[in-house]
Amino acid sequence: GANDEGKSMEMTTPVSTTSAGEMRFYLKNDGVTTDNPYPNPLTEEDDSFNEKGAVKIVEVPPARLAVARFTGFVTEGEVARQKDALLSSLAADGVEIDVPHGAVVPHVVFQYNPPYTIPIVRRNEVAVPVVAPDDKAALEKEWGEAEDEASKHGLADDLAPSDVSDE
Repeated sequence: GANDEGKSMEMTTPVSTTSAGEMRFYLKNDGVTTDNPYPNPLTEEDDSFNEKGAVKIVEVPPARLAVARFTGFVTEGEVARQKDALLSSLAADGVEIDVPHGAVVPHVVFQYNPPYTIPIVRRNEVAVPVVAPDDKAALEKEWGEAEDEASKHGLADDLAPSDVSDE
């Protein structure tokens, strides 16, 4: 391999592409090295270097994603269509998207097949971040506690403190 140790690694599926344009390859931990289990990409000073720092090894943090599977080629139009269908299904099911209100919903596309695979048998997925059901329950509990606190102080439903008389 083209890394500092000359080490070859088995590539694992899927290969993913983010809406930010990043392409990600997932690497297996070799289970041997303890400090850094992955080889470091070559630097510009190395003789066989050819990518000018384009390869970085990063740990992708865990995320809760809603995923829809589809076949065929992954094109911008197909990804947009599949993402829209996924977002519509999530809205119909009452699943909350994990992005600020009004923000563009990011997505990740996972591709599982070699490029020579015929379209009808290709496995692809589009994924968007969603709020975990237990996170929503925690918020509802917090809001419920706030309502209970308001009731203790004589505040009803949707009244502001200035709406309640001091008498």
